[in-house]
Amino acid sequence: MIYKSASSSLIDAYRAGYTIGDLLKEIAPEAILLFASITIENDYADFIAGLYDALESNEVIIVGGTGDGIYETSLTAHYGVCALGISSGGQLKWSAASGTGVGSDSEGAARSCALAASELLGEEAGWAFVLADGITADGTGIVAGVRDLFKFPFIGGLTGDDRKFARSRLFLNDRVIDDGIAILLASRGLPFITHSASGYLPMGNPGVVEESEGRTIQRISGRTPLTFIKEQIGKPLAEADLGVLALANQTSSSADRFFLRVMLSFDKNSGNITSFGSVPTGATVQISSASREQLLQAVSNAIATLVNTGFTPAAAIVVSCVGRKWQLNNCGEEEVQAILDALGAHLPLIGFPSFGEMGPFLKDDGSSTESYFHNATCVVCLLGA
Repeated sequence: MIYKSASSSLIDAYRAGYTIGDLLKEIAPEAILLFASITIENDYADFIAGLYDALESNEVIIVGGTGDGIYETSLTAHYGVCALGISSGGQLKWSAASGTGVGSDSEGAARSCALAASELLGEEAGWAFVLADGITADGTGIVAGVRDLFKFPFIGGLTGDDRKFARSRLFLNDRVIDDGIAILLASRGLPFITHSASGYLPMGNPGVVEESEGRTIQRISGRTPLTFIKEQIGKPLAEADLGVLALANQTSSSADRFFLRVMLSFDKNSGNITSFGSVPTGATVQISSASREQLLQAVSNAIATLVNTGFTPAAAIVVSCVGRKWQLNNCGEEEVQAILDALGAHLPLIGFPSFGEMGPFLKDDGSSTESYFHNATCVVCLLGA
């Protein structure tokens, strides 16, 4: 396996695409993961033309989406494009598929997309990267739909738009996709290991979700969600808390680990809150938060856990919540730097600040849990040679 990462902050889309393609062509990539700021949406045709021209081919599979900035070994920035080229020398098979309609049926759209990608692959899959629209999709439903087909742990995230909460886009080869999902698959044989960490700690008293509809929570322990949150934090929920303050979801399926939900919006009249992923009726939730130091320590601990397994990384993919970036300084560079400090300054690495993360927890025995939908979490996937 050969990996190479590249990035560009050039304003001219064609030149940005050509620059990245020129950097990746030496490994003859079979698949490319691509992350970009939302500014690329109107110029994607020019970007992909430049990329194909530099690669001197349009046969490579390209899957990507927009976020709240980019992470790459040599560049962490609010705006730009980054890419990871992957080449197996023909040892692996690759496929990719997309679908739309995640806003109306996230689970069904995810299941259909996973099935389409699997049929295109033509053999058993061993690794998957999943992207879905961060504005319209229910992240919980996306993960449930993909889990119906793939029993191995997969990773991915919800796309974003530089904190505007208005739109996001996905890419499959030369197409731009709205209200969609895209999945990149590799056949068995791609070495990888992945872990999820947040640093968040529950506080206050737990509550039980008594009424919910889709991504909207309507009642927690006899109160409106806004009343419940105010009682726990001592003040009303504010716009500044969106993407930062989280609900720890302690359902029976998560056992000794909790996953998080942050708020996308709230309604002062009804007292309802809407999150990036649905929370089922009967789930126990608890207000959670983390300091800057706790965020970074969690990432360092997660990397140490991965390293202690003896796995030798040849590349890294990072999907980290945009809320973590907002709490940190300088584009979230601290998280990226902590990973590179532990794994090597020149390790090919790409990632993006997302509106929701998908990934498993690594257990003490080195095996993985099933993949969950997270918020306020950093998911790191190490790829091996």
